[in-house]
Amino acid sequence: MTADDFVYGFHRAVDPATACPSVAALLPILNAGEISSGREKDLSKLGMTALDPQTLRITLARPTPWLLDLLTDQTAMPVPRQAIEKWGDRWTQPEHMVTNGPFTLKKWVPLDEIDLMRNPHFHDAAAVKIDEVDDVLADDSSAALKRYETGELDVIRVPGKEDLPRLKQERPEELRSDPMLSTSAFVFNMDGPLGADPRIRQALSMVIDREVLENKVARRGQIPAYSYIPPGIPNYSMQRPDWADRPMSERIAMAKKLLAEAGTPVPVKIHLLSPKLDFVQLYTRAIIAMWHTALGIEAEEEAMETRIYSGRLTHRDFEIAFIQWNGSYPDAQDMLSDLGTVGGGYNVGNYRNPKYDSLLDQSSSAASPAERTTMLQSAEKLMLQDQPVIPFNFVVAQRLVNRRVRGIENSAIGIHPSRFLSIAEQD
Repeated sequence: MTADDFVYGFHRAVDPATACPSVAALLPILNAGEISSGREKDLSKLGMTALDPQTLRITLARPTPWLLDLLTDQTAMPVPRQAIEKWGDRWTQPEHMVTNGPFTLKKWVPLDEIDLMRNPHFHDAAAVKIDEVDDVLADDSSAALKRYETGELDVIRVPGKEDLPRLKQERPEELRSDPMLSTSAFVFNMDGPLGADPRIRQALSMVIDREVLENKVARRGQIPAYSYIPPGIPNYSMQRPDWADRPMSERIAMAKKLLAEAGTPVPVKIHLLSPKLDFVQLYTRAIIAMWHTALGIEAEEEAMETRIYSGRLTHRDFEIAFIQWNGSYPDAQDMLSDLGTVGGGYNVGNYRNPKYDSLLDQSSSAASPAERTTMLQSAEKLMLQDQPVIPFNFVVAQRLVNRRVRGIENSAIGIHPSRFLSIAEQD
C-alpha cells in the first residue's frame, strides 16, 4: 500500500459517479465540496497529493481541528484500485476483494452473513488471535438468544423487554450496556404530504411520551430523547425543546392547537415504514397508539425485511419511517451533516434548509471552539423546529458477550475490532 492508494480512494469517494453516502466526512478537504456537487469536474484538484510512496499531503479548505477524527471514518480508508478497475462492481466479492487488514473476506451473503478469515499477510498477523469471525444478521433476536444460550453465537444484541430482567439475574457478568452515539427516530419524507407543514410534524412529536415508552413499554434500557444529538459529545449541550418539560396534558393541547392552525389538511391516515425487527415494532406500535389516543390520527405500519426496507429508504418510498442515525466520532457536526444538503445518502428524507446548511458551513470556519459549538447548537435547534425527524431515544447497546471472549471494551460507536479480540478457555 502506498500514498497513491489513499489518493485514489479519496478521489473515488468524492466523485459524484460513486454516490458515496458519507462524502460529507471529507468536505473539509480542499475542493471536496465542489467536486462532490459536480461544480468541479477535475478530480486532481482535490487537496490530496502523494509526495512519494510513503508520504501523503492533505490540503484543507479551512482549519479543521477534528481532522484526525474525520480520518477514522470508513470513507477515508484506501481501496484497491487494480481490483476495482478490473472487476467493477464485483470487486467486493470474496474471490476479487483485496485487503491489507487483519482479516480477508471468506464469504458474503448480503444482509445474511459475513465470514472472515485471518489474513496471514497482515503486518501484525502474529498478534491476531482469532482465526475466523462469522457475523450473522439475525432479524429474530429471540432466536439469536437461543443460539447464544446453546453456545452457537458468542455476542448478540439482547432481545426484547421480557428477556432483559431475567438476563440481569442469570447472566450479569455477560451483560454489557454501552451508551452509543446513536439516535432512534422517525424520519419524514419532506417531499411527501407530511413534509408540507412543520406544525403537523411538531404535533406528532409532542404527543409521544418518551418516558412511558422506555420505562413501561419497551424497558430495554434506552434513554428517552427529545434532541437529535446524543449525550457524550464533549462541550456540547443537547437542544431539548421547551415543550419537553411540560405535562403531557399541556403537550396534547398544544399539539391539537398546532394541527388546527396547520395550513394543510391533516392526513387521515399515516403510512409508517419499518424493518421487521421485534424491538423496533415495540416502539412503532406504542407510538401509533399514542398518536391515535392523543390526536385521533390513524397510522398503519408496514414492516418488512431489512433489505427491502433499506431499498425503500434509499428511493424515498415512504411517508414516515423508522431510522437510526449513528455517529462515527464524538463531534456534533458528524451527525448534523447527515441532514444537510450535502448529507448524501444519509439525508433520506430530503430535508432542505439553506439557513441550516449555512450554520454548518460557518461552524467549520469559526474563530474559536466555543463559537463553533454555538453555531452547531443553533443548527440543531433550527432543525428541530423544522422537525424533519422525530427523535425518541438515544441508543444504549445491550449485548450479551460470552465470558470466553476477551477484548471487548465499551465503545460509543459500537465498533469492537476483531483484531484485538481473543478466545479463552471457559472459567
